[in-house]
This record gives sequence, structure tokens and C-alpha cells, in this order.
Amino acid sequence: MPFTDSEVRSLTATDKMQKKSVGDCLYVIVEPARKGGGKSFYGELRHPPGGGGKKVRVCIGPYGRGVGKWSLKDARTEWNRIRSWSLETGRDPRDLKKEEKEHLQQWGSGPTFSELVEDFLQWGATKQPKPMKPRTIRDYRNKLVNQMMPELGADTPVSHLSWDAVGRDGRTGREVCLAAKQKITVRGKGSQSDKCFGILKSCFDYAVATGLMERNQNPAIPDRTTKAAPPAKSNPSLEWEQLPQFFEDLESNDANAALVVRLAVKVLVMTFLRVGSLTPARWEEINWKKNLWTIPADRMKTGKAHQVPLTEPLKDVLNRLHELNGVNDHVFFSPRGREYEHVHKDSLNAHIKKMGYGGLTTAHGFRHLALTAGQEVLKVDHEIIQRQMAHSFGDKIRGYYDKSQMMKERREFMVAWCDALVEQGLIT
Repeated sequence: MPFTDSEVRSLTATDKMQKKSVGDCLYVIVEPARKGGGKSFYGELRHPPGGGGKKVRVCIGPYGRGVGKWSLKDARTEWNRIRSWSLETGRDPRDLKKEEKEHLQQWGSGPTFSELVEDFLQWGATKQPKPMKPRTIRDYRNKLVNQMMPELGADTPVSHLSWDAVGRDGRTGREVCLAAKQKITVRGKGSQSDKCFGILKSCFDYAVATGLMERNQNPAIPDRTTKAAPPAKSNPSLEWEQLPQFFEDLESNDANAALVVRLAVKVLVMTFLRVGSLTPARWEEINWKKNLWTIPADRMKTGKAHQVPLTEPLKDVLNRLHELNGVNDHVFFSPRGREYEHVHKDSLNAHIKKMGYGGLTTAHGFRHLALTAGQEVLKVDHEIIQRQMAHSFGDKIRGYYDKSQMMKERREFMVAWCDALVEQGLIT
């Protein structure tokens, strides 16, 4: 079995440095506890190739999320790029990173932001196999030149706009880009500022792809704090790309009184059940041998019993709840004891709101996310997802699926879904 991101995250520091292989001559190094216990990725390769070559080590970077850090997936991609370049050119793999760094340093007085914009738009108009449409090019030009460029500066070297690069005015590239976005938001055009920022990110993505900016230095990477408040709707939903920040915020609340609620939120995200079906859950509904959780008909909107396949991450969370309250009939027992038998259905939305996600998502919003990301990210057929969501099907074709249960396909989807959530940062 390949080494997973969850396994990297679970590595704990000891009194000695640890070195763990994650495959293909890529390693994660765990520093001793006395040095902070940080984790970093390194690749090792013999140069020149063969028995006579010396083993050289190439530093990829520190493990984690955010600017300057590397997930296991990204570290593998970067190591494959370096290793392939070394094998193709016959050169020391360390030379690639060295040359890229020197290139960036030399570029400080070179290409400007306006030149980057023109190159980016020209590339967009001619890229294959799907060039941008003329109206898209016009829209991009308007937002980059008329909306963002006045703040960023047409003549500013692109290297001065990198995330942590400090320009002549003392601001970092990140601060400059955020200031440009904020000016549009202040004018009462929050959705417009989000669109401009997204196009700016694409422009800097082009700079990264062409070697003009380091991959971890894009100053227009969106996060929850840069996102303008969405239009009010009954059940807003997060985007897939927002999950890492959501999971990080979820873990930051370690209050004992909220522990069961936090665990309930995790189960909600993994199962996308309706809150009213989730919170009254009883241990007797869970069949550990068959790996099935059967929710009785009286708690389902459809009036039919519903089965949730148990995945390993889901079982990890349920086991934590069992350790806390296995003697109680209810899975999500109420911390308030006598007042309620189980966590109140409103507690999950209240907790999500306290995390700072009011207006960004609701508990029900994760059902929308599962349906969207299940199709777009995991490439799962929507019929399978809707069957697992316990949607009712009125027509004859959907009635067939309703009768078939499709348990094998649903279990495969749930395994893929929970694994993807863990990859996004969910801690079980």
C-alpha cells in the first residue's frame, strides 16, 4: 500500500531524527522533538546513475498546507519532475532547483507585470487544445489592466509581486494584491472583486508554469479571508478548495464542551446526512461486522430505512465517540445530559457559525458539496451519489436504481469520498 498523507500527518517526533520512505526514493524526515519535530520531504538519487554514482539529496520542502509547504501529493509531483529532468539531462538533480532560483533572482529587473499580462493573454488566445474565446480575453484584459494594474503597477517587476517579496513601498506582493482586491470590494462590488482575484491567480499561475515565479509564491491564492460574502441563500455551500481551511478551523476549537459537536460535524461531512437523521443516532443502528449503519425509516425524509457504508475514517471518528460514551444509547450524546438525550440538531449549525462560516455554509450545505464534488472531483455518476443521499426518484428509470440499492457502487463512492476528505485535511 502506498504511503498516504494521513500517515505522514500521524508521524510524531521522538528524541531522534526519523526517516520514512514514501516511495520512489522520496522520504519524509521528522526532526527530533528538541528541534521542534518539523517534517520535510527529501529525494535521494545516485548521480551519475549506476553503482558508481554518489547518492545526492535534494530538498523538496517542509510538509504541511499553505504557502511554502508541501503536501505528500505535491512533493511526489515535484520529485518526479526533478528526477525526470536529471535522468534526461544526465545532470546533478540539485542543479535544477539552483538554476531556477538564480533565474528568479536575475529576473528582478526584468519582465514587468504589464508584460506578464500581455504574455498571459496571448498564451490564452492560442493555447491548445482549447483557446480562450475572444470575449473571455476581453474580459480578462479589462479586469487585469483596468481593475488590478492601477494598484499593482504596470512597471512593477513580477518578482516584486511574489507572496513574500517586499517591494519599494515596504508591502509584500500578497499585501499589494489584497489591497487591489479590497478597493474593488469597497466600491460595493464584492463578487466582481472575487472574479478579478481569480483571474489574477490564473495570470500568476502562468508565471509559475513558465518558471517566472516559484510555485509556492503565487500572491493571489484565495482563502476564506479573501472571499467576499456570497449572496444570501437558504443553504450556502463551501467550494471543494475551501475544505482545507474549514478543517483547520474545525480543529482549532478544542473546548471539551464542543468535542461531541465537532465530531458530529466530521461525521456529517463524511456522510452528508440530513441533520435530523444524524443527531439522534443510536449505537444499535451500527453493524460493525457488516460495516453498515442503518438509519430507521422514521428518521428519513423518504420514509424508508437508509444504509450508510462505514469507511475506515468514519469508523475512526465513531470509535472516538464510543470511547467517550459507549455506555450511552446515543452516538452523539448531549454534553448537557439531563436537558437533552442527544446533541440538538441546531447545535451543528451553531458550531459552524461560531467557526466563522455563517453565510458561507450550513450543515445542509455539505449535501450540496457532496453532489457537486462527487461528480466534478471524484467523477462518480450522479445516480450513485443521489442514491447515497437518500433522494427519492419519481420516474421509472430512477425507480430501477431505487430498487437495486447499488450498495457496491455506493460503498466504493463512500470510500473514495472519505479518502478525499482526509487528503483535504480532515483529521479523524
